[in-house]
Amino acid sequence: MKPAPFDIVMPASVDEALQHLSAHPPEAVKILAGGQSLVPMLAMRLAAPGLLIDLNRVVELSGIRPLGAGALEIGAMTRHRQVERSPLVARLNPLLAQAMPWIAHVQVRNRG
Repeated sequence: MKPAPFDIVMPASVDEALQHLSAHPPEAVKILAGGQSLVPMLAMRLAAPGLLIDLNRVVELSGIRPLGAGALEIGAMTRHRQVERSPLVARLNPLLAQAMPWIAHVQVRNRG
C-alpha cells in the first residue's frame, strides 16, 4: 500500500518548525525525525497527515554537549550511532556508551 497524499516541509530551524506546527490543527500534522515508526504507519495508511514536518535539517536539535558536573545534553535529533561512537559520552556516561550497541542494529541506529 502507498501513503495517502500529504505535503512535506523541511524547516531549517526550530522557529520555522514551530511556525508550521502552529499553522495547522494538531491532528493534521505529523513530525518526522528518524522515521522508523512513522514511515511504516504512513505506508499502511494508519497515519494520514495533511502535513509532514521533517526535522532532519534542524541542526540545532542535534549534538552532544557537556553541561558540567559530568552531565550531558543530547539533542533530540542526535542519532543513536553518534551517541554510540562519541568519546564524550564514553568518558562522561560509560554505561550509556556500553548500552548503545544493544539498541536495534546499525541501520536503525544510523537513523534513530
